[in-house]
Order: sequence, then C-alpha cells, then structure tokens
Amino acid sequence: MAALALAVTGATTALPTAPVHAESPATANVTATSRAAASSPASSAASRRKGDTPVRPRLVGAWTTSTDRVVAALGGQTVRMVVRVSAGGGGTRLRLSNVFGTAPVTFADVHVGVQAYGAEILTGTNRQVTFGGRKSVRVPAGRAVWSDPIPGRIVAGSALVVSLYLPGTVSGITGHERAYATTFLSDPGDHAAEETADGFTYTSTQWYFLDRIAVETTSKAGSVVAFGDSITDGAGQNTDANRRWTDYLRQRMARVSPSRRMAVLNAGIAGNRLLRSGVGPSGLSRFYRDALTQPGVRTVVVFMGINDISRGEYTSIKPLAYGYKRLIRLAHARKIKVVGATLTPFYGFGTWTPEREDVRLRLNQWIRTSKAFDGVLDFDKAVRDAEFPEQLAASYDSGDHLHLSDAGRRKLAYTVNLSAL
Repeated sequence: MAALALAVTGATTALPTAPVHAESPATANVTATSRAAASSPASSAASRRKGDTPVRPRLVGAWTTSTDRVVAALGGQTVRMVVRVSAGGGGTRLRLSNVFGTAPVTFADVHVGVQAYGAEILTGTNRQVTFGGRKSVRVPAGRAVWSDPIPGRIVAGSALVVSLYLPGTVSGITGHERAYATTFLSDPGDHAAEETADGFTYTSTQWYFLDRIAVETTSKAGSVVAFGDSITDGAGQNTDANRRWTDYLRQRMARVSPSRRMAVLNAGIAGNRLLRSGVGPSGLSRFYRDALTQPGVRTVVVFMGINDISRGEYTSIKPLAYGYKRLIRLAHARKIKVVGATLTPFYGFGTWTPEREDVRLRLNQWIRTSKAFDGVLDFDKAVRDAEFPEQLAASYDSGDHLHLSDAGRRKLAYTVNLSAL
C-alpha cells in the first residue's frame, strides 16, 4: 500500500493537450511519437540539456497487451482494469483500440488511478483522461486512439487502474482473452470517477479495449518487447500474481542504472502460432502491429513456434526458419534488434511425439547457430531436465509438461543477458 501511494504525484502540471487521432495499426507509433514531441515545448524546464544539446522527452511504452476479438457482452456500464506498468514518467498516455471491432465504440468517460486493493483506487489518484481536450471519444471500427497527456507522474511497477464507461452496447470487442488479472465490471451506469469499489459487482479475467500505456522520458534506453505465446502470456500463474517471465525481467530491470533500464512489454497470446492464425492472428500477421510499432521499442525477443510444432505436422524446420527470417527483416528495416529464444521442452504434454521433438531440436540448433538473430537466449537449456533433456526439469514444470512454474518463469528472466537487449 505504501509503495502504491507514491505512484502518482500531484505536483506535475498537465502537458498541453494534443488533437485526437483515430489510428490504424500502421500509423500508431508515428502518431504517438510526433505527439510526444509536439506536447513538449523546447524552451520548457523539462527539456534537459547535455552540454549544448537539448534532450527532448519522447514516448516509451510502459505497458502493452496483444489483442484479438474476444467473446464478451458489454454496454451501459463501466469496465475497470488493473495493469502494472514497467516504466515511469510524466506525460502518460493511454491507447484504446477498436481494431477488431465491427462498429464504432464510444468511450464516454475514462479515468486512471492507482490501485489500493481490488477495484478500489487510492484516494486522490483517480484522474480524468481526455482525448483532444474532450472527455468522450468515438473510435471507428479498425482504429485505435491515443489520449492526451495525463497530469502527474507514474512510478515504474505501479498498478494502474483504468476505468472506461461504455454508454452503449458494443458489437465486436477488441481485447485480450487471458489477462491472468481481474477486471471489474460495474452495475449499469458511469462509475469511472469513483474511487470506491462499491459499484463493481462482476469480474472477468479479460482486458478490454486498452492495449497500450506510454510515458514521456529523456532516457534513450527504450523498451524490449517479448513476442510469444502462452509461456510469455503467463500460463501457469495464479490470477493477479504478476509472475510472467516478463514481470520477473521488469523487476531485474528496476535494479540497473536508469541509463540502461528498459521498459518490458509483453506481447504474448496464449495458443498463438508463428505461421497460422487461429488463437489470435498469426505471429507473422501481428508482428508489425504488436511489436514494431510500440513507442520507443529497441529490441524484440521472439519466443514463439512451439504451438506450430506441437499442433502441426512439420517434418522440416524450413517453414519456421523462413517465418523467423521474415520477422527479422521487418525489424531490421526499422533498425530494431531481434533476439531469438530457443523453444522449451514439452515431453509429457498431450501432443508430444518423437517426430515433433526432432523438429524442435533441429529448430533450436538453427536458432543457436544460424546467426540470423542479433542474439540468442537459450531458454531450452535453462529449464530442461539435465538427465532427460526432452522434458522440463520438475521444479520448472507447472504440471502439464509444457507451461512453466513460477520458478521456471523466473529462471527464463534470469537467463536473459541484459547487455544483449
């Protein structure tokens, strides 16, 4: 509770508002970055200098989730979501997405505060969010919108509470299916400005519409995006535990010097495949939107492919290697580093076969030795059983022989060489 009380301070003056933009995935990062520059006057005290060179604040992603169309019924009520940011700063902005919607969505009232407990917000921290100076915003189907800068500063690691009032029934909801976090749903009416939890009587474990939070910073460190499937999404952890391997990596980052500290963004979708859509868009089709357009992204960790192997009938690694190369080319075209992670064992899982194991081993060898990636994280070696490397070590196995335990997810985070990011 004490730590959360420091997460938002009231001393910072709101930055000038910027015009609202309904964004397509292809333009979101460009628009957000330009807005960051436009909202920071060069002559202000916030513009720091190193020697004679002014250092202007720029947007860096503090939190993200990858979205798809989710099954839910919402309308005439307030949605209250809790997310933990990995970077701190001022000039905070939210992005609301209707990318997978079938009709426009109106958000009539949006607030953001600091979590006290459950749906309750710390007294005095709940702030109005505006879009082009207006409290309400209408987002067309297939688009997303960034908010104006929000007054105050947030601290890295804070649990932010984002409340959205939806006055009408929504057709086609953009969201994230497995949040591994509790979302609170209200009785009918607008409860976004309330700091108590009294109006929220229902819960779910999905996130809705909110897909990015960014802050202004003068650091050049930027962010690292973890691009993956259920092992990255957080399968195996308890709801609200915040024990994804990216959460553990965020905790490690908090202990390095500010000049080297990177925000950690989780772009995992449980069940996702690199080459084929099904549970979420394929990795190939969503890589640009979910990874490369994140504000301030410097590095992407690609940890994906086990679902392609475990659910497919591949006898060659060529299709998967080709898929990786396509991601790498896209990233390099934007001067973004790509680090490849080897695929972890799944012996004992229901879809394991010797043939699929052979493909996994050969693909891991290609990841390690091809030099296609800018760096390699050997997650396979980190969590496999030393005596029987086809399976996870018992202490790292969640129990289903594919997903990792808390200790296993922590091991992945501590396998990462931070200097390689």
